[in-house]
Amino acid sequence: MPIRLLVVDLDGTLLNRAGRVSPRNAEAVRRAEAAGIEVVVATGRSWLESTSALEAIGHRREGHDRLFIGAGGATLHDARTGAILDRRTLDEPLVEAISESVLQHGHLAHLLQDPQETGRDYMLIGDAELDPASEWWFRTHPVSVERHASIETARPLGATIRAGTVAVGAELAKLAAALKDDLGDRVMLQHWSALTETEVVGSATHLLECFAPDTNKWTMAARVAARRAIDTSAIAAVGDGLNDLALIQNAALGIAMGNADPRIAEVARMHVGHHDADGFADAVERVLGKK
Repeated sequence: MPIRLLVVDLDGTLLNRAGRVSPRNAEAVRRAEAAGIEVVVATGRSWLESTSALEAIGHRREGHDRLFIGAGGATLHDARTGAILDRRTLDEPLVEAISESVLQHGHLAHLLQDPQETGRDYMLIGDAELDPASEWWFRTHPVSVERHASIETARPLGATIRAGTVAVGAELAKLAAALKDDLGDRVMLQHWSALTETEVVGSATHLLECFAPDTNKWTMAARVAARRAIDTSAIAAVGDGLNDLALIQNAALGIAMGNADPRIAEVARMHVGHHDADGFADAVERVLGKK
């Protein structure tokens, strides 16, 4: 079946090392769309943290009906306005349990929230120091951040899309193990290297992220396909990181970047170049060649 939906990750995939969309990659998006393939960005970032990339590929132009998958598959947005069309949130008792465990391990709890409901993008809970990677991230992006010393002063927590923390990877491994023991399959948990000011991939700073069960880029991509009356067998996907695993595994054509995590490369059906060498544009060329 011809590809009708192309789902693409941002960091390490569509974006180069400088965090920008290259002219060739931007042109590749236009070529795919001109050929009748809908391109949907799917990223661990929120919509607000992705607007410059969406601008670069023309997905915020007036009159264009484009969709955007954010927060690792927890949200679906109108790409132009950021309006949330679909979302998966964590139950408040779970958010409290995750936050309590994070605080007990000496970290700062990070809650990504639905700003349409809460009026803020992030809530931080605890008295631990904000790590340099988060400090840079909040300084770089126009997100609203509210901080509380304790869970008691933070209540009501509101609609939380993702709960977790940011710290050195070795420290987070202990916290991740404790959360898995305590919460089991009540949450979807992952921890992996974070984007920092100096490292696009593979940094020592790690994220720990907890979502509602069965939340990932693939499950939301399948919901996008249903909205568009597209069969899932007509989906191609391009990615590099662990939050792309289900997406690359389940897409009819899963494509791994040259810089992909080995676990992504292993399940991919196609392999292309590095994100700093327009590997995404190579992927589009090969997808168009199959039409």
